[in-house]
Amino acid sequence: MSGTWSVLLPWKDLLRCPSCGSGLEISPNGAACSGCGAGFGDVNGLPDLLPPDVHPLVASEREHYTEKVDYYLRMHATWCGSPFYRHYHTAFLDDLRRLPPGSLILETGCGLGNDGLELLRSGYRLVETDVSPGQLAEARRLHHGEGFEDASFHLLADATRLPFADASFDGMLMVASLHHLPEPGKALREARRVLRPGGLLVLGTEPNTWQSRTIYPVGKIFLRIIRALAGKGQEPPDTVSEADRLTEGFSAASLSRLLREAGFNRVELKPAGYLSAALFFASTELSQLLGRTVRLFALERLAIPLDESLGRLPLLSRYPWHWNAVAS
Repeated sequence: MSGTWSVLLPWKDLLRCPSCGSGLEISPNGAACSGCGAGFGDVNGLPDLLPPDVHPLVASEREHYTEKVDYYLRMHATWCGSPFYRHYHTAFLDDLRRLPPGSLILETGCGLGNDGLELLRSGYRLVETDVSPGQLAEARRLHHGEGFEDASFHLLADATRLPFADASFDGMLMVASLHHLPEPGKALREARRVLRPGGLLVLGTEPNTWQSRTIYPVGKIFLRIIRALAGKGQEPPDTVSEADRLTEGFSAASLSRLLREAGFNRVELKPAGYLSAALFFASTELSQLLGRTVRLFALERLAIPLDESLGRLPLLSRYPWHWNAVAS
């Protein structure tokens, strides 16, 4: 068999219809559900297992992250050098590295695929999904370019209706994507469904509610003042998705509750950044405002040990900039 869908043949037993959960019959040009008869094709050579009736917010995210691929590629070229970014991404990847090499890991909302690449380099097998064809194509290009064609596959899918059989994966990763979903609880229930008994769900850098309600509004006012003083009256191009504008992230209580309601019995929330996170995001905003790259890496590096100490204090442990989390 040749064609886009032939790459899924080694993984065929994992796949299910996202609409009704029945098995799929795969052909060179697509797949058909053996239950409801739904058909699935491809987008730009990527198998498309998105349900036909995606939520309007999901459709908006799909469009935004495809149109802004070049912007996020440029941003990641800076982010990957950030001590804040490296420290806390390494932390949640190390949580997944508790699993033995060769374990099968699912990443939903994979974006450009950089975290997935680190897992492949550590000896894991990987399934990556996203709703954005543009981002997912970059993830596939990255992984194939590193020689991991046989250890990974990529398909378009909705995290709230995963096209996989029950108990298919040893681990699952979601990085800064849960808050983009219109129904985060449903996505977590799907995660629990597709994980094998004892499997790990790892969440990376999910925003904490408090800063969305305090620092962000104040920061926007501050940036408008700087823009006016600098004579830059025009607002910069919009690089924030609709979900980022509408959602506020999760408090410790709300994220713990969502995970437990989804069926996870062991939940550990880990503070991910205080001052180092603020410096990281300040440099991103200043770079956009000034039209040149601003790096505060030396300050970030100095702030990380302090941030780790702050995260161990009972009261402040509830107020980091982000959460990493492990659930099973």
